[in-house]
Amino acid sequence: MAAPKRENQTGSQSPQKRTKKVHNQHQNNLISHIDGVSSNPNRSGNLPDDILDRIFSFLPIKQAVEIGVLSPRFKKSWLFNRKILFDREFARHHDREEYIHIVNHVFNSHVGSRIQSLSLCFDPTAKEHMIERWLKICAEKGIEELDLDFFQGRDVFKISQFLDIKSLTTLKLVYCEVDLPPQLTGLSFLTTLILKKVDLNTETMETLFFHCLLLETVDLWQCCNIQHLKVCARSLKRFKVLKVRHCTEILSIEIDAPTLRSIYYIGNVVKFQFAEVLHLDEVLLNFSPSRCFAKASLVENLVSDLSYANVLTTTSAFLEGLTTRIRDGAFRDLQFRLWNLKEFQLFMEGTSYCNLFDIASFLKNCPSLEKLFLDLNDFSFDCGFYWELHQKQLLQYFPHFFTGLKFIKVKGFKFQKHELELVRFLLGKAVFLETLVLVTPRTGRVRIYEPADAINYKRLIFSWRASPKTNIVLLDHYHDKGPVQPKVSQFG
Repeated sequence: MAAPKRENQTGSQSPQKRTKKVHNQHQNNLISHIDGVSSNPNRSGNLPDDILDRIFSFLPIKQAVEIGVLSPRFKKSWLFNRKILFDREFARHHDREEYIHIVNHVFNSHVGSRIQSLSLCFDPTAKEHMIERWLKICAEKGIEELDLDFFQGRDVFKISQFLDIKSLTTLKLVYCEVDLPPQLTGLSFLTTLILKKVDLNTETMETLFFHCLLLETVDLWQCCNIQHLKVCARSLKRFKVLKVRHCTEILSIEIDAPTLRSIYYIGNVVKFQFAEVLHLDEVLLNFSPSRCFAKASLVENLVSDLSYANVLTTTSAFLEGLTTRIRDGAFRDLQFRLWNLKEFQLFMEGTSYCNLFDIASFLKNCPSLEKLFLDLNDFSFDCGFYWELHQKQLLQYFPHFFTGLKFIKVKGFKFQKHELELVRFLLGKAVFLETLVLVTPRTGRVRIYEPADAINYKRLIFSWRASPKTNIVLLDHYHDKGPVQPKVSQFG
């Protein structure tokens, strides 16, 4: 049987270029439409200023200005714009002084009654007074969405009284230091809080959870100076999503949030403590690999709190924490059940010793599992002597069947020995499996060119099926566009 051919690279247009092209097409269509309206009085109907105010409020300020050059009728309409968005894309095309001059001119010229959104991205050093004035104007005009991205700053931007804005519903801060006033009167309508590279402490987070009773989403990314995160959200009736990513100083996360439905965590293995077992819709746990036994015990304690999660996305480091080991003086499995788990997505990490038996031992504890996604990426199974002498035989006589499993996708499939053993095991145990999809690596180093290769591999894999109705699909990675995709698509 011929092995799949390899190549070093595949050529394709980048997603960024495709997105920009589509965006420009939509913008040109919109400009053409408005141009047609402005050139035909019967179509424009002499719209009053308040209607124009409303129309242009839906456009970012840059597009409003571009459209304003089409005719005298629209020349000044940008002055009513509600979305003052000067984000990273805009900042890339202007130096600092020019950027500040443009933003300041917009605020000096703005005559609209409302400002819905403000997005800034520049070095705020020595411009604190100017930012304070802009924010004061926004507060007076009922701003709802505030995005301050100061990653270019020489020092962390200190923000305190600027945050006490009552109308805010969405707040995003990058490279800031949050100093909340003792008596917080603003942020009472806040629903979304995103903090990236922000100096935090336990008291600040407790204050936010206490005062922001409408919070729905909290996203902490690369925040520092906080070791013990307490999510005290029992009085919050709408709190649904918690994201904690790359906050390296965090040691523990304490969660008291009955309405929480989604948890996304990326970082070192930390202690999770739940006030009660939650019915979670989605859980993402991207643990950094650790050889520490104490870290493994933290994973063991966590899995019991995920008993009623519906979707779980994690890495092989999580499975390593659950593997068979000496527990209470005896070599035995960890006893747990994920009763509601319908979808499981596993990313295999290159530094992990997770093997086929660890995967099988986990799957047997998921009685309701319907969809399984395995991303092998550049991972190669290094099973070792213990696998060859003990676990391999246990897997051959594995007594459990995965009766609910209907769909399996294995990405980064390289047709290696242990990968084929994994597929053979899954096909033999998923007795009601409907579809198995095998996708070659994203690197393009393994691709199926010859139809004969696909036919020969399909014939071999078909012979392993427990169900004759199982459909088997072999795909190169750029053809992986089927309707069945994992609910959690991004992992980093």
